[in-house]
Amino acid sequence: MDEIKFPRIFAIDIDNLETEKRDHDHIWGDEAWLVNDRKLNIGCKFLTIFPGFTSSKHKHLTKSEYFIVLAGELKLREWNPGGHHHEVVLEQGRRYFIPKNIYHRFETGSKQFVLLLEVSTFEDEQTEKELKSERLY
Repeated sequence: MDEIKFPRIFAIDIDNLETEKRDHDHIWGDEAWLVNDRKLNIGCKFLTIFPGFTSSKHKHLTKSEYFIVLAGELKLREWNPGGHHHEVVLEQGRRYFIPKNIYHRFETGSKQFVLLLEVSTFEDEQTEKELKSERLY
C-alpha cells in the first residue's frame, strides 16, 4: 500500500471562508470568527496580527484560549496570579494555552504578519467590552 503524503503547506484564503463575523476595526489586525457558540461553549477564529504590534496587558473573565501559530512568530508574555511573568516565543506550528483570568500580552516582530488559529471557550462580547476598561498597557 502506498504511503499517503500530506501537503506541508496549506493556502488559506481567509476572505473566502464562511464565517459568522468579521472584525477589521482592530488597531492590531483582523479577526474572522468561524464559530462562537454559547450553548456548545466553543469559539474558533483566525487572527491576523500586523507587524510590530504589541497588545495591551489583558485577561478574559470567561474565556480560555488555545493559540496555534499558522504563520510568523509571536512573543507571548503571561502573568501568574502572584504577578510574576514569563515569556515564550511561539514559532510557526507551536501552540499555547491561556486559562481564563490570566493576564497576558503578545507582540509580533517588526517585519512580519502573524496568522493564528484561536480555539477557545465561548466569548461573551458584553463581558469582554466591560473588561476593556480594566486593561493595563
